[in-house]
Amino acid sequence: MGTGHLAELALYCDEYELTMADSFVRHGQADDLVSFELSVRHLPANRGCLVVAGLAQAVEYLRALQFTAEQCAFLRRQGVLSESTIAELSRVHFSGEVAAIPEGTCVGAGVPLLRVVARRLEATIIESALLALINHQTMVASKAVRIVMAAGWRGVWDYSLRRLHGPQAGPEVARAAYIAGCSGTATVEAAVRYGVPTTGTMAHHYVMAFGADGGEQRAFAQFLRDFPDRAVLLIDTFDSHRGIEHAIAASRETGISLRGIRLDSGDLEALAREARGMLDEAGLSRTSIVASGDLDEWGIAELVAAGAPIDSFGVGTKLGTSFDAPALGGVYKLVAQGGDDGAAQPVLKLSTSKSTDPGQHQVYRHSDFDEIVLVTEHRAGEPMLRPVLRHGELVADLPRLKDIRHRCARERAWHRAEMFRPTDPEPRRVERSPQLQELTRRLVTAIAEEAS
Repeated sequence: MGTGHLAELALYCDEYELTMADSFVRHGQADDLVSFELSVRHLPANRGCLVVAGLAQAVEYLRALQFTAEQCAFLRRQGVLSESTIAELSRVHFSGEVAAIPEGTCVGAGVPLLRVVARRLEATIIESALLALINHQTMVASKAVRIVMAAGWRGVWDYSLRRLHGPQAGPEVARAAYIAGCSGTATVEAAVRYGVPTTGTMAHHYVMAFGADGGEQRAFAQFLRDFPDRAVLLIDTFDSHRGIEHAIAASRETGISLRGIRLDSGDLEALAREARGMLDEAGLSRTSIVASGDLDEWGIAELVAAGAPIDSFGVGTKLGTSFDAPALGGVYKLVAQGGDDGAAQPVLKLSTSKSTDPGQHQVYRHSDFDEIVLVTEHRAGEPMLRPVLRHGELVADLPRLKDIRHRCARERAWHRAEMFRPTDPEPRRVERSPQLQELTRRLVTAIAEEAS
């Protein structure tokens, strides 16, 4: 896994993380042991679950965390932080512990996806980058899994790079989509960085380069000769019906069997039926039909329900930007601090609609719900939050991408299909243990009494 792009993210933080760190250094609080947890309070609309993704990049960011001499010089020129804090930052590295739910797992709202136990200074300065890494990939994977489930046995390919919020997002989108079950991506850098399988067809301008008068068939024939084992021909540059005819004719002219054709506009169901009939009549029954063009889980579900003879889908904008829910409200909140035995004293936030669960937590999976408990409690079954880092070092090797993908496939098969349906999905249920509820009640009462 390539991670060099994560090596200098120290200043990918909000300024208030640095000014708070400065205050902690000034007043001797920087080395206090604290515990933060990252969770998503509410599921976005039309989501029955979240697919956890981005942990590998978050871990590599933490392991690479450092402030370079150039970054420290910049902070010094800014004149905001004290010299003692800049000196502290110049020596910083992540020395804490991380426990996390494995990537590819499907969870409900409010479940802690990741727990950090670290020095207060370290835990403070990583907030924004950690959230960005987990929020983004989890958002995309949670969208992609719905598209994959809508497509059924048909393949889904990520075509989203050109519509993302900057090209840097492309590899991570492709990775998250692949975890969720997509067959691969058109983004080549995702193959370089993560080993995600790639695919490609052609653009309209390739066909247009040969002119309109007989040029389409010449374009198809040339492309078939150049790429006999992987050519998928885009047939709607001028007229889709004629495009199918020209694709068949190019196959006959070259003697090369068509791997596939791509439908990118118009009535995809009707065109797919027409194309399938024409291809079969021409003896090209093994030629696949790929459909694209502003598709999402709802459009794909309609095509599947109608029995459209489409073998795979290319999904771009609405996958890569999670078009209907383009932001995930993940939060990173202090849950415990201080105490003789480390980050043991529970704390909570009581802001309206933004309250938090106090204390360090573990999550246990039951057949029909997930239970958030205090770490001191024990349940039958395997804890979902598993050790990842200790003293800043890996406890065990991170899973390979294909193994994460297999985990998500098992999750899709294990959970009820209603959790993934496009409209009115059945949310994964999350409960809190009686002990956690009692702790929350006691702390809320104590805060109320102190305020009065």
